[in-house]
Amino acid sequence: MRAGGRTTAALALTGLLAALLTACATEPSANKRAHPGTATASPGSDGVQTVVVTTGVDLRFHPSTIVVHSGPVRIVLDNTAKPNQGPPHDLTFSGLPVQIGTVQAGARASVTFTAPAPGTYSFVCTIHAAQNQTGKLIVR
Repeated sequence: MRAGGRTTAALALTGLLAALLTACATEPSANKRAHPGTATASPGSDGVQTVVVTTGVDLRFHPSTIVVHSGPVRIVLDNTAKPNQGPPHDLTFSGLPVQIGTVQAGARASVTFTAPAPGTYSFVCTIHAAQNQTGKLIVR
């Protein structure tokens, strides 16, 4: 009886593993999934791709990676810290004449520009560069 119990348990385990492997095979691979800190912009009714980037007391951009396509892009920098209770932030691109000036806690500002040639462009909060408050724009 003991041998039969082991065989039944082994068969059940084999069936469970087969079901899990089948389910995993239908999931997109990890390489194709977007990183949790990534946002892909899609055009609004005005044709402008808009992405809201939030930041606050954690000194990080959310999302830190923005994916856009050719055409007009609007980036909104939203400082989610409570007014007078958090640091100011800005957003400046390396290699592009695009920036959002200082945004105080509780405020937001935006910039609209035409996406440059395909590639990856970095951006930084110049106020918190030493704390590594950075991100990247991927143009496809």
